[in-house]
Amino acid sequence: MPERGIMSYVVTAQEMRRADENTITRFGVPQLVLMERAALSAQDFIIEEWQNLFTKRVRILIVAGNGNNGGDGVALARLFYLQGHRVTVLVSGKEEKYSDALTCQMRILERYKAEEERQRSTNTDRTLEIITDDMWEKNVRQSGENYELVVDALFGVGLSRPLNGADREKVEWMNSLHGKKAALDIPSGVSAQDGSIPGGFFQADLTVTFGFQKTGMLLYPGKEFCGKIRCAGIGITEDSFLGKYPAGITLDKGEAARKECLDTFLHRKKNSHKGNYGKVLLFAGSTKSPGAALLAGRAVLRSGAGMLQFISTPENRDLILSELPEAMYQAVTRDTDWDMLLDWCDAVIAGPGIGLEKETEENLWKIMTLMSEAKERKPLVLDADGLNLAASSERLFRLIKQYTAAGGIVIMTPHMAEFARLLHSSMEELQAERMKKLECFARESGVILAGKDAVTVVCYADEAGQFHYYINQTGNSGMATAGSGDVLSGIVGALTALCAVRLREQGNLRGKLSFEENFTKKAYFEAVYRAVFVHGLAGDRAAEKYGEISMKAGDIIDALPELFDCKPDVNVH
Repeated sequence: MPERGIMSYVVTAQEMRRADENTITRFGVPQLVLMERAALSAQDFIIEEWQNLFTKRVRILIVAGNGNNGGDGVALARLFYLQGHRVTVLVSGKEEKYSDALTCQMRILERYKAEEERQRSTNTDRTLEIITDDMWEKNVRQSGENYELVVDALFGVGLSRPLNGADREKVEWMNSLHGKKAALDIPSGVSAQDGSIPGGFFQADLTVTFGFQKTGMLLYPGKEFCGKIRCAGIGITEDSFLGKYPAGITLDKGEAARKECLDTFLHRKKNSHKGNYGKVLLFAGSTKSPGAALLAGRAVLRSGAGMLQFISTPENRDLILSELPEAMYQAVTRDTDWDMLLDWCDAVIAGPGIGLEKETEENLWKIMTLMSEAKERKPLVLDADGLNLAASSERLFRLIKQYTAAGGIVIMTPHMAEFARLLHSSMEELQAERMKKLECFARESGVILAGKDAVTVVCYADEAGQFHYYINQTGNSGMATAGSGDVLSGIVGALTALCAVRLREQGNLRGKLSFEENFTKKAYFEAVYRAVFVHGLAGDRAAEKYGEISMKAGDIIDALPELFDCKPDVNVH
């Protein structure tokens, strides 16, 4: 279960349907109660979003499908009508195909309509019009009616096919209308599973979703068509999962989330020393790319690591140590004592700027081999050229799988082009089935995967074979700049090293001496998604200061100190 207050589940259509059904059948909450709460919440959020619009009577169009999403829309139409607005409801589909809940809502609405007609001579402040598909085709479509608010309640999460034909025409007509646009649960045409848009789609300014955010509304391209997202609690809670919780979680980018997520994780004891906060070995940089090593190293130290040791080419020594005198430096030579270096550290970062030469691949092979043979299976963060080498070297990738199968932790942080190389697939294939590809790769390789993109997804498969993922909501387009990924690898490395120390300390407190007995993949997963969260949040702070066009990777590092403003524990433990 996610931590209450900061984490929330994100659900697929199937997971949401299961929770909805359990709420109704297991706990006995009537479906119409849930529907009424959904409509009330939607009304509140819509009025809150467009307060200026609702200072007067509003002309509203609500387009309802023949399922339960349509029932939400019809209930909302009634609420707006009773509030005094001019409401038109277009009910799509044939009456014999209406869901039971929609049929009930329509009967209620029709009674109000009949009462309105009976009292028309004495009450003209509000109007209610109910139209069908036939009426829309003949009279409404070409009427040029001016609606100030258009609400999409056609399909919600229930759509499992491309939006084509008459449905697509209807949605395109809705998009062409003037006025604010709101969607109930998820815009029609957006896949709740992965955010794909296989056919037509509704373009919302505001989406009011019910119970939990849907996976597809947090991923591009679907995210782009949701506008602002508001999540309404309607009575479907985590209890409705009956212990079988969804695979996905997310973290809001608010200040409360930052404090709970980071301060709790990074808290420091007064009675401590540098070894308590992790020693990071950073294999990075080459004569052609010293900057990648420097960016990753700066990020390691700014993210709280107790000690940092570079391992890089001799040519980079003076440059790096002049910029980061706090770090140690070991030049890569034929006589490098890899055993000593790996024994010293708590976590390894390998890849930023190391190049793709045969000698580099051999050094990475040595690192992996020695880590596999060691008693303590220390975590390895692979990024940039480390990923490209793993994609091109069959023996290296095979060793990674052997390491994870034996209980070792490997964290990969590929952007989409690097991930496509790892999969040996095209970008087009990857973009078409991104979530499925992430899950398959995580299962096959055993790694913790941070798939970098406009929306980064961190995922892994646990020891029982259950898939878990985190969808990040921090960050901005200004982070699409050289070196941003190197910064992330440094933050991930620092938090991973801290996680390793904490797990080892916990194990020793319990009388366990073997590191393998103590670690959990879940703990490292949590460290990685926190790193991704703070990386994006630092990017947001940098964008506020420099703008998304002018910011650079180093600005992300410079924003880290104000995010890591944790206070030490009052008591000595």
